Amino acid sequence: MALTRIAVVNNCDDTNCPSVHTTDDPGVLVVQGNKLDAATRAELSGTLPDHEDAVSIPADVILRAARVIEGQG
Repeated sequence: MALTRIAVVNNCDDTNCPSVHTTDDPGVLVVQGNKLDAATRAELSGTLPDHEDAVSIPADVILRAARVIEGQG
């Protein structure tokens, strides 16, 4: 899967940063974020199947990615 980073946290040192990436499948994005703490993961236990995972990411990164995808960013 080929990844292209389209949105990242401001002032990032280019590694280990919450970010959004496009893939070679135009209908799929990859999101990099912070692992959830145990309490938050427990809240998702009824809706998070074993083959999925969840991370936290700043909302502004998601909004920036949306603007890029829509051609405004």
